[in-house]
Amino acid sequence: MTKANREQMIQPLPNRMRQEGVRITRLGSFTYIPKPVACDDMVNGVLANGLMSITLDVTEKDLRELVHSLSVLEDGLSRRWAELEN
Repeated sequence: MTKANREQMIQPLPNRMRQEGVRITRLGSFTYIPKPVACDDMVNGVLANGLMSITLDVTEKDLRELVHSLSVLEDGLSRRWAELEN
């Protein structure tokens, strides 16, 4: 494998990256507000749009994982993009 091929490979997401880094995130016209890390399981995240909000009873964990994965990918792509510009 050449150096160019290794640089173009997308590495798997590391299992050691934890999801505490999920923050309030804009998702189209909605805003995702994750549950605070220190709260118990009775508290859930919220999806808000203007004056309307939906408590995420069932899908909060999945949405949190998705947002976290997208953030990790964005960070990796940003880093690689910056390396290519140098």
